[in-house]
Amino acid sequence: MSGYILCQIKRASLPFYIENISTNIYSIEELCYYLYHNIYLLDETIINEHLCDWIKNELGLLKLYQKLYRILEEERGAGDFILAVFREINYLTHEQFKKLNEELVVLEQLPDVARKKKKGDYLVDNRMYVNAIRIYEDALRSVDTGGLGGQYEGEIYHNMGCAYLHLFQMDEAKACFEKAYESLHTKLVLKHYLCTCRMLMEEAQWQGECAKMGADLDTCREIQMEMDERKISVPREKQEDMGDVLEKYTKEYHRSTGF
Repeated sequence: MSGYILCQIKRASLPFYIENISTNIYSIEELCYYLYHNIYLLDETIINEHLCDWIKNELGLLKLYQKLYRILEEERGAGDFILAVFREINYLTHEQFKKLNEELVVLEQLPDVARKKKKGDYLVDNRMYVNAIRIYEDALRSVDTGGLGGQYEGEIYHNMGCAYLHLFQMDEAKACFEKAYESLHTKLVLKHYLCTCRMLMEEAQWQGECAKMGADLDTCREIQMEMDERKISVPREKQEDMGDVLEKYTKEYHRSTGF
């Protein structure tokens, strides 16, 4: 974790491992920092009995341990658990505490699949693409039970495609964008699909794919111009040349959809 954190309570000899970000923490201050800055990653991988035991055995905070364990037993939710940790050392100002509480209430009211998608999006934004893909796949398995319909499924497939692009797994990205377009039918998703196809295909094959997808001439020209500007015109181009395109995909899509 970046920056300096002044510790009020002793540091642990054995760290607590946070799976989502592959990081060890050694103090309650570091735990608070993680909880506050990673609200969409708070799930059973950190809010569990193992964390309670670590707080008792390594930090010596018996009362906090008892309080947190009771919250888990009563299934009172992540919000109560997290806020109890912050109260232990008055980590937040009153305004920060109030704002966080409101965010937690909104988050807990979301359907499970919506929380998973937000978690995946957060991981993409923080360049943890492999973990994001795993979360998106989990979300897709429960999207029907969430009652959110085909459009939401399309959003997840699109964002998973962006994650695959960042990993330069072009075939997987292409398949995700194609799935996304089946649900969304927007020009933006079509462009992303065809742009990925262009990285995989020779000119003639790509032109055929554009015709198959019903892309108009202006859209095809737009794609080709954007790729020419960034010198991306063949399947095995240097990876660093693709950075701007990948960032553009993610940002413009989130901006246009609000997701």
